[in-house]
Amino acid sequence: MRNFENVKWKDFYLSEFFCCEKGNQNNMASLTAGDIPLVSAKKCDNGYKDFIAPNRKKTFRGNIITLNNDGDGGAGIAYYQPYTMALDSHVTALIPLSPLSRHVLLFVAMCITKQRNRFGHGYSLNNNRLRSFKLMLPLNEETTAPDWQFMEDYMKQKEQQILKPTIEKLCKRLIIKNILMGGGKSLCSNWKAFYFTEVFTEIQRGKRLKKADHTEGDIPYVSSTSLNNGIDGFIGNDDGGIRRFENCLTLANSGSVGSAFYHRYTFVASDHVTKLKRDGLDKYAYLFLIPIINRLSEKYSFNREINDERIKREKLLLPATDKGEIDFAFMSAFMKDVEHNILNTTLKVFKERLNVNKCKIWGGVNWKNFLLRDLFPKLVAGKSKGLNHIEKLDDGISYLGATNQNNGVLCFVNRDKNTIQKGNCIAFIRNGEGSMGYSVYKVEDFIATSDMTLGYNKHLNRYTGTFITTIADRVRGKYNFGYKRSATRLSKEIITLPVDNNGSPDWAYMENYMRNIESEQILKYLQSIDCKEYA
Repeated sequence: MRNFENVKWKDFYLSEFFCCEKGNQNNMASLTAGDIPLVSAKKCDNGYKDFIAPNRKKTFRGNIITLNNDGDGGAGIAYYQPYTMALDSHVTALIPLSPLSRHVLLFVAMCITKQRNRFGHGYSLNNNRLRSFKLMLPLNEETTAPDWQFMEDYMKQKEQQILKPTIEKLCKRLIIKNILMGGGKSLCSNWKAFYFTEVFTEIQRGKRLKKADHTEGDIPYVSSTSLNNGIDGFIGNDDGGIRRFENCLTLANSGSVGSAFYHRYTFVASDHVTKLKRDGLDKYAYLFLIPIINRLSEKYSFNREINDERIKREKLLLPATDKGEIDFAFMSAFMKDVEHNILNTTLKVFKERLNVNKCKIWGGVNWKNFLLRDLFPKLVAGKSKGLNHIEKLDDGISYLGATNQNNGVLCFVNRDKNTIQKGNCIAFIRNGEGSMGYSVYKVEDFIATSDMTLGYNKHLNRYTGTFITTIADRVRGKYNFGYKRSATRLSKEIITLPVDNNGSPDWAYMENYMRNIESEQILKYLQSIDCKEYA
Protein backbone atom coordinates (compact mmCIF):
# COMPACT_ATOMS: atom_id res chain seq x y z
CA MET A 1 0.00 0.00 0.00
CA ARG A 2 1.50 3.34 -1.10
CA ASN A 3 1.41 6.35 1.16
CA PHE A 4 1.34 10.08 0.54
CA GLU A 5 5.13 10.25 0.33
CA ASN A 6 5.43 8.27 -2.90
CA VAL A 7 2.26 9.40 -4.70
CA LYS A 8 2.19 12.12 -7.33
CA TRP A 9 -0.55 14.72 -7.04
CA LYS A 10 -2.28 17.00 -9.54
CA ASP A 11 -4.80 19.85 -9.51
CA PHE A 12 -8.25 19.02 -10.88
CA TYR A 13 -11.32 21.20 -11.25
CA LEU A 14 -14.15 20.10 -8.95
CA SER A 15 -16.55 20.44 -11.89
CA GLU A 16 -14.69 17.68 -13.78
CA PHE A 17 -16.17 15.05 -11.48
CA PHE A 18 -19.14 16.63 -9.70
CA CYS A 19 -22.36 18.43 -10.54
CA CYS A 20 -22.88 21.26 -8.03
CA GLU A 21 -26.44 21.87 -6.84
CA LYS A 22 -27.31 24.33 -4.10
CA GLY A 23 -29.62 23.39 -1.21
CA ASN A 24 -33.20 24.68 -1.28
CA GLN A 25 -34.55 24.59 2.28
CA ASN A 26 -34.67 28.31 3.12
CA ASN A 27 -37.82 28.68 5.27
CA MET A 28 -36.82 27.08 8.56
CA ALA A 29 -39.98 28.25 10.34
CA SER A 30 -42.18 26.15 8.03
CA LEU A 31 -40.36 22.88 8.68
CA THR A 32 -41.88 20.18 10.88
CA ALA A 33 -40.20 17.35 12.76
CA GLY A 34 -39.61 14.09 10.91
CA ASP A 35 -36.92 11.53 10.08
CA ILE A 36 -35.15 13.13 7.09
CA PRO A 37 -31.73 14.60 8.03
CA LEU A 38 -31.45 18.35 7.39
CA VAL A 39 -27.87 19.23 6.51
CA SER A 40 -26.69 22.76 7.21
CA ALA A 41 -23.35 24.62 7.25
CA LYS A 42 -22.29 23.18 10.60
CA LYS A 43 -18.75 22.31 11.60
CA CYS A 44 -19.76 19.16 13.48
CA ASP A 45 -22.25 16.24 13.46
CA ASN A 46 -21.61 15.62 9.74
CA GLY A 47 -23.53 18.84 9.09
CA TYR A 48 -26.78 17.55 10.60
CA LYS A 49 -28.91 20.39 11.99
CA ASP A 50 -32.22 18.62 12.56
CA PHE A 51 -34.58 15.94 11.28
CA ILE A 52 -37.56 17.09 9.28
CA ALA A 53 -40.71 15.75 7.62
CA PRO A 54 -41.04 15.61 3.81
CA ASN A 55 -42.20 18.83 2.15
CA ARG A 56 -42.58 20.07 -1.41
CA LYS A 57 -38.90 20.81 -1.81
CA LYS A 58 -36.38 18.40 -3.28
CA THR A 59 -34.47 15.89 -1.19
CA PHE A 60 -31.06 14.65 -2.27
CA ARG A 61 -30.08 10.99 -2.56
CA GLY A 62 -27.26 9.55 -0.52
CA ASN A 63 -23.70 8.69 -1.54
CA ILE A 64 -22.80 12.32 -2.33
CA ILE A 65 -20.66 15.03 -0.74
CA THR A 66 -22.08 18.18 0.86
CA LEU A 67 -20.00 21.36 0.96
CA ASN A 68 -20.62 24.23 3.37
CA ASN A 69 -20.80 27.52 1.44
CA ASP A 70 -20.44 29.76 4.48
CA GLY A 71 -20.94 29.71 8.25
CA ASP A 72 -18.99 30.63 11.34
CA GLY A 73 -16.18 28.06 11.38
CA GLY A 74 -18.02 25.73 9.01
CA ALA A 75 -17.33 27.31 5.62
CA GLY A 76 -15.35 25.06 3.28
CA ILE A 77 -15.99 21.84 5.22
CA ALA A 78 -17.09 18.87 3.10
CA TYR A 79 -18.94 15.82 4.41
CA TYR A 80 -19.72 12.45 2.90
CA GLN A 81 -23.48 11.81 3.14
CA PRO A 82 -24.60 8.17 2.89
CA TYR A 83 -28.35 8.75 3.34
CA THR A 84 -31.16 10.64 1.62
CA MET A 85 -31.27 14.16 3.07
CA ALA A 86 -32.56 17.71 2.77
CA LEU A 87 -30.13 20.63 2.32
CA ASP A 88 -30.57 24.19 3.46
CA SER A 89 -29.50 27.07 1.23
CA HIS A 90 -26.08 27.39 2.90
CA VAL A 91 -24.94 24.00 1.57
CA THR A 92 -24.06 22.72 -1.92
CA ALA A 93 -24.54 19.10 -3.01
CA LEU A 94 -21.60 17.65 -4.95
CA ILE A 95 -23.19 14.89 -7.02
CA PRO A 96 -20.71 12.52 -8.76
CA LEU A 97 -20.94 12.58 -12.56
CA SER A 98 -19.94 8.91 -12.57
CA PRO A 99 -20.29 6.33 -9.77
CA LEU A 100 -17.75 6.75 -6.95
CA SER A 101 -17.50 4.53 -3.89
CA ARG A 102 -18.00 5.61 -0.29
CA HIS A 103 -14.25 5.40 0.43
CA VAL A 104 -13.34 7.52 -2.61
CA LEU A 105 -15.92 10.19 -1.64
CA LEU A 106 -14.55 10.23 1.91
CA PHE A 107 -11.07 10.84 0.51
CA VAL A 108 -12.28 13.64 -1.79
CA ALA A 109 -14.21 15.26 1.09
CA MET A 110 -11.01 15.22 3.14
CA CYS A 111 -9.07 16.92 0.30
CA ILE A 112 -11.73 19.61 -0.09
CA THR A 113 -11.83 20.30 3.66
CA LYS A 114 -8.05 20.84 3.65
CA GLN A 115 -8.78 24.19 1.91
CA ARG A 116 -11.38 25.38 4.43
CA ASN A 117 -9.15 28.20 5.73
CA ARG A 118 -9.73 30.09 2.46
CA PHE A 119 -13.40 30.61 3.21
CA GLY A 120 -15.54 32.33 5.82
CA HIS A 121 -18.34 34.87 6.27
CA GLY A 122 -16.47 37.46 4.20
CA TYR A 123 -15.48 35.01 1.49
CA SER A 124 -18.15 32.37 0.92
CA LEU A 125 -18.35 29.66 -1.73
CA ASN A 126 -20.59 31.13 -4.43
CA ASN A 127 -21.32 29.66 -7.88
CA ASN A 128 -18.36 31.36 -9.58
CA ARG A 129 -15.91 30.16 -6.95
CA LEU A 130 -17.31 26.64 -7.17
CA ARG A 131 -16.77 26.59 -10.94
CA SER A 132 -13.11 27.58 -10.50
CA PHE A 133 -12.56 25.44 -7.38
CA LYS A 134 -9.53 23.16 -7.69
CA LEU A 135 -8.45 20.34 -5.45
CA MET A 136 -5.32 18.20 -5.41
CA LEU A 137 -5.83 14.48 -5.89
CA PRO A 138 -3.46 11.50 -6.30
CA LEU A 139 -2.50 11.04 -9.94
CA ASN A 140 -2.63 7.83 -11.93
CA GLU A 141 0.51 8.34 -14.02
CA GLU A 142 -0.58 5.85 -16.66
CA THR A 143 -3.87 7.60 -17.46
CA THR A 144 -3.25 11.17 -16.10
CA ALA A 145 -6.61 10.79 -14.32
CA PRO A 146 -7.13 10.73 -10.54
CA ASP A 147 -5.91 7.52 -8.93
CA TRP A 148 -9.30 6.42 -7.61
CA GLN A 149 -7.94 3.00 -6.61
CA PHE A 150 -5.30 4.56 -4.35
CA MET A 151 -7.96 6.71 -2.68
CA GLU A 152 -10.17 3.65 -2.15
CA ASP A 153 -7.34 1.56 -0.69
CA TYR A 154 -6.04 4.38 1.50
CA MET A 155 -9.41 5.10 3.12
CA LYS A 156 -10.12 1.40 3.63
CA GLN A 157 -6.76 1.10 5.39
CA LYS A 158 -7.53 4.13 7.57
CA GLU A 159 -10.98 2.76 8.36
CA GLN A 160 -9.49 -0.55 9.48
CA GLN A 161 -6.92 1.23 11.67
CA ILE A 162 -9.68 3.26 13.34
CA LEU A 163 -12.09 0.35 13.76
CA LYS A 164 -9.55 -2.24 14.94
CA PRO A 165 -9.15 -1.04 18.56
CA THR A 166 -12.92 -0.51 18.83
CA ILE A 167 -13.68 -4.00 17.54
CA GLU A 168 -11.08 -5.50 19.88
CA LYS A 169 -12.59 -3.61 22.82
CA LEU A 170 -16.11 -4.78 21.91
CA CYS A 171 -14.88 -8.36 21.56
CA LYS A 172 -13.30 -8.19 25.01
CA ARG A 173 -16.52 -6.82 26.46
CA LEU A 174 -18.45 -9.63 24.80
CA ILE A 175 -16.11 -12.21 26.33
CA ILE A 176 -16.45 -10.58 29.74
CA LYS A 177 -20.24 -10.58 29.36
CA ASN A 178 -20.20 -14.25 28.38
CA ILE A 179 -18.01 -15.05 31.36
CA LEU A 180 -20.14 -13.10 33.83
CA MET A 181 -23.38 -14.52 32.38
CA GLY A 182 -22.07 -18.06 32.41
CA GLY A 183 -21.42 -18.43 28.68
CA GLY A 184 -24.59 -20.35 27.90
CA LYS A 185 -23.41 -23.94 28.39
CA SER A 186 -21.08 -23.41 31.34
CA LEU A 187 -22.98 -21.85 34.23
CA CYS A 188 -21.55 -20.49 37.44
CA SER A 189 -23.88 -18.70 39.83
CA ASN A 190 -21.37 -18.11 42.61
CA TRP A 191 -18.91 -15.23 42.16
CA LYS A 192 -16.61 -13.71 44.74
CA ALA A 193 -13.94 -11.00 44.95
CA PHE A 194 -10.38 -12.23 45.56
CA TYR A 195 -7.17 -10.25 46.14
CA PHE A 196 -4.42 -10.62 43.54
CA THR A 197 -2.31 -12.23 46.25
CA GLU A 198 -4.99 -14.91 46.68
CA VAL A 199 -5.20 -15.61 42.95
CA PHE A 200 -1.47 -15.66 42.14
CA THR A 201 1.32 -17.30 44.12
CA GLU A 202 4.05 -15.34 42.28
CA ILE A 203 3.81 -11.60 41.64
CA GLN A 204 7.12 -10.17 40.48
CA ARG A 205 8.07 -7.13 38.42
CA GLY A 206 10.53 -7.48 35.53
CA LYS A 207 13.94 -5.85 35.50
CA ARG A 208 15.03 -2.63 33.79
CA LEU A 209 17.04 -3.15 30.61
CA LYS A 210 17.90 -0.01 28.68
CA LYS A 211 17.39 -0.02 24.92
CA ALA A 212 21.08 0.68 24.40
CA ASP A 213 21.95 -2.52 26.30
CA HIS A 214 19.81 -4.80 24.09
CA THR A 215 21.76 -7.35 22.07
CA GLU A 216 20.50 -9.04 18.93
CA GLY A 217 18.75 -12.35 19.48
CA ASP A 218 15.51 -14.33 19.36
CA ILE A 219 14.23 -14.12 22.96
CA PRO A 220 10.90 -12.22 23.19
CA TYR A 221 11.24 -8.99 25.18
CA VAL A 222 7.92 -8.13 26.87
CA SER A 223 7.22 -4.54 27.84
CA SER A 224 4.23 -2.22 28.29
CA THR A 225 2.89 -2.26 24.74
CA SER A 226 -0.73 -3.27 24.10
CA LEU A 227 0.23 -4.81 20.74
CA ASN A 228 1.84 -8.10 19.64
CA ASN A 229 0.96 -9.93 22.87
CA GLY A 230 3.06 -7.38 24.74
CA ILE A 231 6.24 -8.25 22.83
CA ASP A 232 8.30 -5.12 22.13
CA GLY A 233 11.15 -6.88 20.29
CA PHE A 234 13.62 -9.76 20.45
CA ILE A 235 16.93 -9.75 22.30
CA GLY A 236 19.90 -11.99 22.96
CA ASN A 237 20.85 -10.86 26.47
CA ASP A 238 21.68 -13.84 28.67
CA ASP A 239 23.22 -12.56 31.87
CA GLY A 240 22.25 -11.63 35.42
CA GLY A 241 20.86 -8.29 34.33
CA ILE A 242 17.59 -9.77 33.07
CA ARG A 243 14.56 -11.67 34.41
CA ARG A 244 13.22 -14.63 32.44
CA PHE A 245 9.73 -16.01 32.94
CA GLU A 246 7.44 -18.52 31.21
CA ASN A 247 3.92 -19.96 31.41
CA CYS A 248 2.45 -16.94 33.13
CA LEU A 249 0.61 -13.65 32.60
CA THR A 250 2.17 -10.22 32.32
CA LEU A 251 0.44 -7.03 33.43
CA ALA A 252 1.56 -3.64 32.12
CA ASN A 253 2.25 -1.29 35.04
CA SER A 254 2.82 1.79 32.87
CA GLY A 255 2.42 2.75 29.22
CA SER A 256 -0.60 0.69 28.13
CA VAL A 257 -1.58 0.29 31.77
CA GLY A 258 -3.74 -2.74 32.53
CA SER A 259 -2.89 -4.71 29.37
CA ALA A 260 -2.52 -8.38 30.27
CA PHE A 261 -1.19 -11.22 28.11
CA TYR A 262 -0.51 -14.94 28.47
CA HIS A 263 2.96 -16.29 27.57
CA ARG A 264 3.52 -20.04 27.33
CA TYR A 265 7.11 -19.49 26.08
CA THR A 266 10.25 -18.20 27.80
CA PHE A 267 10.62 -14.41 27.62
CA VAL A 268 12.48 -11.51 29.21
CA ALA A 269 10.33 -9.03 31.16
CA SER A 270 11.04 -5.31 31.39
CA ASP A 271 10.45 -3.34 34.57
CA HIS A 272 7.23 -1.97 33.01
CA VAL A 273 5.42 -5.31 33.45
CA THR A 274 4.64 -7.60 36.35
CA LYS A 275 4.64 -11.39 36.21
CA LEU A 276 1.45 -13.04 37.50
CA LYS A 277 1.75 -16.79 38.05
CA ARG A 278 0.08 -19.60 39.97
CA ASP A 279 1.55 -23.07 40.12
CA GLY A 280 -0.57 -25.73 38.42
CA LEU A 281 -2.69 -23.31 36.37
CA ASP A 282 -3.24 -24.24 32.72
CA LYS A 283 -3.40 -21.80 29.80
CA TYR A 284 -7.21 -21.82 29.70
CA ALA A 285 -7.55 -20.55 33.25
CA TYR A 286 -4.96 -17.86 32.45
CA LEU A 287 -6.90 -16.86 29.32
CA PHE A 288 -10.09 -16.61 31.40
CA LEU A 289 -8.39 -14.16 33.75
CA ILE A 290 -7.08 -11.81 31.04
CA PRO A 291 -10.28 -9.86 30.17
CA ILE A 292 -11.09 -9.47 33.86
CA ILE A 293 -7.61 -8.16 34.64
CA ASN A 294 -7.79 -5.82 31.62
CA ARG A 295 -10.56 -3.91 33.34
CA LEU A 296 -7.89 -2.33 35.54
CA SER A 297 -7.12 -0.08 32.55
CA GLU A 298 -10.33 1.83 33.37
CA LYS A 299 -8.93 2.70 36.80
CA TYR A 300 -5.28 3.40 36.04
CA SER A 301 -3.50 5.59 33.48
CA PHE A 302 -0.11 6.96 32.46
CA ASN A 303 -0.23 9.35 35.41
CA ARG A 304 -1.42 6.68 37.85
CA GLU A 305 0.57 3.52 37.36
CA ILE A 306 0.03 0.10 38.94
CA ASN A 307 2.85 -0.10 41.46
CA ASP A 308 3.67 -3.07 43.71
CA GLU A 309 1.57 -1.82 46.62
CA ARG A 310 -1.50 -0.98 44.55
CA ILE A 311 -1.58 -4.38 42.87
CA LYS A 312 -1.70 -6.10 46.26
CA ARG A 313 -4.82 -4.10 47.16
CA GLU A 314 -6.64 -4.91 43.91
CA LYS A 315 -9.38 -7.54 43.71
CA LEU A 316 -10.73 -9.71 40.91
CA LEU A 317 -14.33 -10.92 40.69
CA LEU A 318 -14.03 -14.65 39.93
CA PRO A 319 -16.13 -17.84 39.96
CA ALA A 320 -16.09 -19.53 43.35
CA THR A 321 -16.85 -23.05 44.55
CA ASP A 322 -19.47 -23.83 47.19
CA LYS A 323 -16.64 -23.67 49.73
CA GLY A 324 -15.81 -20.09 48.66
CA GLU A 325 -12.55 -21.01 46.93
CA ILE A 326 -11.52 -19.88 43.44
CA ASP A 327 -13.08 -22.21 40.87
CA PHE A 328 -10.14 -22.65 38.50
CA ALA A 329 -11.73 -25.83 37.10
CA PHE A 330 -14.73 -23.83 35.87
CA MET A 331 -12.47 -21.18 34.28
CA SER A 332 -10.48 -23.80 32.40
CA ALA A 333 -13.58 -25.69 31.24
CA PHE A 334 -15.27 -22.47 30.11
CA MET A 335 -12.34 -21.33 27.95
CA LYS A 336 -11.94 -24.81 26.47
CA ASP A 337 -15.58 -24.61 25.47
CA VAL A 338 -15.05 -21.17 23.92
CA GLU A 339 -12.00 -22.35 21.96
CA HIS A 340 -13.81 -25.49 20.84
CA ASN A 341 -16.75 -23.45 19.51
CA ILE A 342 -14.44 -21.04 17.67
CA LEU A 343 -12.48 -23.88 16.07
CA ASN A 344 -15.64 -25.70 15.00
CA THR A 345 -17.06 -22.54 13.44
CA THR A 346 -13.78 -21.78 11.66
CA LEU A 347 -13.46 -25.34 10.37
CA LYS A 348 -17.01 -25.18 9.04
CA VAL A 349 -16.33 -21.91 7.20
CA PHE A 350 -13.18 -23.21 5.53
CA LYS A 351 -14.78 -26.55 4.61
CA GLU A 352 -17.63 -24.67 2.92
CA ARG A 353 -15.17 -22.39 1.11
CA LEU A 354 -13.13 -25.40 0.03
CA ASN A 355 -16.20 -27.17 -1.36
CA VAL A 356 -17.31 -24.07 -3.27
CA ASN A 357 -13.86 -23.55 -4.77
CA LYS A 358 -13.56 -27.22 -5.78
CA CYS A 359 -16.86 -26.94 -7.63
CA LYS A 360 -15.49 -23.94 -9.50
CA ILE A 361 -12.12 -25.41 -10.51
CA TRP A 362 -12.86 -29.05 -11.17
CA GLY A 363 -13.46 -30.01 -14.75
CA GLY A 364 -11.62 -29.59 -18.03
CA VAL A 365 -9.23 -26.68 -18.38
CA ASN A 366 -7.83 -25.33 -21.63
CA TRP A 367 -4.27 -23.99 -21.67
CA LYS A 368 -2.47 -21.67 -24.06
CA ASN A 369 1.04 -20.27 -24.56
CA PHE A 370 1.63 -16.55 -24.01
CA LEU A 371 4.71 -14.45 -24.62
CA LEU A 372 5.71 -12.81 -21.37
CA ARG A 373 5.76 -9.37 -23.03
CA ASP A 374 2.14 -9.88 -24.12
CA LEU A 375 1.08 -11.00 -20.66
CA PHE A 376 2.78 -8.00 -19.02
CA PRO A 377 2.24 -4.85 -21.13
CA LYS A 378 4.45 -2.98 -18.70
CA LEU A 379 7.95 -4.43 -18.11
CA VAL A 380 10.36 -2.14 -16.25
CA ALA A 381 13.82 -2.65 -14.77
CA GLY A 382 14.78 -2.08 -11.16
CA LYS A 383 16.20 1.37 -10.46
CA SER A 384 18.76 0.80 -7.71
CA LYS A 385 22.48 0.76 -8.54
CA GLY A 386 23.30 -1.39 -5.51
CA LEU A 387 23.42 -1.39 -1.73
CA ASN A 388 26.54 0.78 -1.70
CA HIS A 389 24.37 3.69 -2.78
CA ILE A 390 21.65 3.44 -0.12
CA GLU A 391 21.40 3.30 3.68
CA LYS A 392 20.15 0.14 5.42
CA LEU A 393 17.33 0.59 7.97
CA ASP A 394 15.62 -2.10 10.06
CA ASP A 395 12.24 -0.38 9.63
CA GLY A 396 12.79 0.77 6.06
CA ILE A 397 11.33 -0.33 2.73
CA SER A 398 11.95 -3.78 1.17
CA TYR A 399 15.07 -4.00 -1.00
CA LEU A 400 14.81 -6.66 -3.72
CA GLY A 401 17.84 -8.38 -5.19
CA ALA A 402 19.03 -11.56 -6.90
CA THR A 403 17.86 -14.04 -4.25
CA ASN A 404 15.11 -16.65 -4.32
CA GLN A 405 14.78 -16.53 -0.51
CA ASN A 406 12.67 -14.22 1.71
CA ASN A 407 10.43 -13.49 -1.28
CA GLY A 408 13.29 -11.70 -2.99
CA VAL A 409 14.04 -9.33 -0.07
CA LEU A 410 17.74 -8.83 0.64
CA CYS A 411 17.27 -6.28 3.44
CA PHE A 412 15.40 -3.10 4.35
CA VAL A 413 16.65 0.34 3.33
CA ASN A 414 15.94 4.04 3.52
CA ARG A 415 13.03 5.24 1.38
CA ASP A 416 14.55 6.89 -1.68
CA LYS A 417 11.60 8.41 -3.58
CA ASN A 418 13.48 8.29 -6.87
CA THR A 419 13.96 4.51 -6.77
CA ILE A 420 10.73 3.30 -5.11
CA GLN A 421 8.60 1.14 -7.40
CA LYS A 422 4.96 0.18 -7.10
CA GLY A 423 3.87 -3.16 -5.68
CA ASN A 424 1.25 -5.59 -7.02
CA CYS A 425 3.64 -6.90 -9.64
CA ILE A 426 5.86 -9.88 -10.41
CA ALA A 427 9.61 -9.39 -10.03
CA PHE A 428 11.64 -11.56 -12.42
CA ILE A 429 15.20 -12.31 -11.27
CA ARG A 430 17.63 -11.98 -14.19
CA ASN A 431 20.97 -12.56 -12.42
CA GLY A 432 22.56 -14.39 -9.50
CA GLU A 433 23.93 -17.90 -9.11
CA GLY A 434 21.11 -20.20 -8.03
CA SER A 435 18.46 -17.49 -8.28
CA MET A 436 18.45 -16.57 -11.98
CA GLY A 437 15.14 -17.61 -13.56
CA TYR A 438 13.06 -17.33 -10.40
CA SER A 439 10.24 -14.83 -9.93
CA VAL A 440 8.36 -13.50 -6.90
CA TYR A 441 5.03 -11.72 -6.45
CA LYS A 442 5.30 -8.44 -4.52
CA VAL A 443 2.22 -6.82 -3.02
CA GLU A 444 4.03 -3.94 -1.29
CA ASP A 445 6.05 -1.05 -2.75
CA PHE A 446 9.81 -1.68 -2.81
CA ILE A 447 13.23 -0.75 -4.19
CA ALA A 448 14.79 -3.24 -6.63
CA THR A 449 18.24 -3.70 -8.16
CA SER A 450 18.76 -3.52 -11.89
CA ASP A 451 19.03 -7.35 -11.82
CA MET A 452 15.23 -7.45 -11.57
CA THR A 453 12.56 -6.80 -14.19
CA LEU A 454 9.09 -5.96 -12.93
CA GLY A 455 5.95 -7.04 -14.74
CA TYR A 456 2.62 -5.26 -14.27
CA ASN A 457 -0.86 -6.38 -15.28
CA LYS A 458 -4.15 -4.94 -13.99
CA HIS A 459 -5.48 -8.45 -13.26
CA LEU A 460 -2.70 -9.27 -10.78
CA ASN A 461 -3.43 -9.91 -7.12
CA ARG A 462 -1.74 -12.16 -4.58
CA TYR A 463 -3.59 -15.23 -5.89
CA THR A 464 -3.08 -14.76 -9.63
CA GLY A 465 0.43 -13.48 -8.93
CA THR A 466 1.51 -16.59 -7.03
CA PHE A 467 -0.13 -18.83 -9.66
CA ILE A 468 1.91 -17.24 -12.43
CA THR A 469 5.20 -17.24 -10.50
CA THR A 470 4.82 -20.99 -9.87
CA ILE A 471 4.58 -21.59 -13.61
CA ALA A 472 7.16 -18.96 -14.59
CA ASP A 473 9.76 -20.57 -12.30
CA ARG A 474 9.79 -23.68 -14.52
CA VAL A 475 12.16 -21.87 -16.93
CA ARG A 476 14.90 -21.40 -14.33
CA GLY A 477 16.91 -24.44 -15.54
CA LYS A 478 17.69 -22.87 -18.92
CA TYR A 479 19.74 -19.98 -17.50
CA ASN A 480 23.25 -19.81 -16.03
CA PHE A 481 26.24 -17.45 -16.00
CA GLY A 482 27.05 -18.39 -19.58
CA TYR A 483 23.49 -17.82 -20.72
CA LYS A 484 21.99 -15.00 -18.72
CA ARG A 485 18.36 -13.96 -18.52
CA SER A 486 18.65 -10.67 -20.39
CA ALA A 487 15.72 -8.29 -20.69
CA THR A 488 15.26 -9.34 -24.32
CA ARG A 489 15.24 -13.05 -23.54
CA LEU A 490 12.87 -12.46 -20.64
CA SER A 491 10.35 -10.67 -22.85
CA LYS A 492 10.34 -13.66 -25.27
CA GLU A 493 9.78 -16.29 -22.58
CA ILE A 494 6.65 -18.40 -23.00
CA ILE A 495 4.23 -18.96 -20.12
CA THR A 496 1.44 -21.53 -20.40
CA LEU A 497 -1.75 -20.44 -18.63
CA PRO A 498 -5.40 -21.51 -18.36
CA VAL A 499 -7.65 -19.68 -20.83
CA ASP A 500 -11.32 -18.79 -21.00
CA ASN A 501 -13.67 -19.30 -23.96
CA ASN A 502 -12.22 -16.23 -25.68
CA GLY A 503 -8.66 -17.54 -25.51
CA SER A 504 -7.65 -14.94 -22.93
CA PRO A 505 -5.94 -15.80 -19.62
CA ASP A 506 -8.57 -17.15 -17.23
CA TRP A 507 -7.79 -14.90 -14.28
CA ALA A 508 -10.85 -16.07 -12.33
CA TYR A 509 -9.76 -19.71 -12.58
CA MET A 510 -6.21 -18.89 -11.44
CA GLU A 511 -7.51 -16.91 -8.45
CA ASN A 512 -9.99 -19.61 -7.41
CA TYR A 513 -7.34 -22.32 -7.78
CA MET A 514 -4.91 -20.52 -5.46
CA ARG A 515 -7.67 -19.66 -3.00
CA ASN A 516 -8.46 -23.36 -2.91
CA ILE A 517 -4.81 -24.21 -2.16
CA GLU A 518 -4.80 -21.58 0.61
CA SER A 519 -8.01 -22.96 2.13
CA GLU A 520 -6.63 -26.50 2.08
CA GLN A 521 -3.50 -25.44 3.95
CA ILE A 522 -5.49 -23.49 6.54
CA LEU A 523 -7.84 -26.43 6.96
CA LYS A 524 -4.91 -28.82 7.49
CA TYR A 525 -3.53 -26.53 10.18
CA LEU A 526 -6.87 -26.27 11.96
CA GLN A 527 -7.35 -30.02 11.79
CA SER A 528 -3.89 -30.53 13.24
CA ILE A 529 -5.16 -28.99 16.45
CA ASP A 530 -6.60 -31.78 18.52
CA CYS A 531 -10.20 -30.61 18.96
CA LYS A 532 -10.91 -33.58 21.23
CA GLU A 533 -8.88 -31.83 23.89
CA TYR A 534 -11.53 -29.11 24.13
CA ALA A 535 -14.62 -31.28 24.15
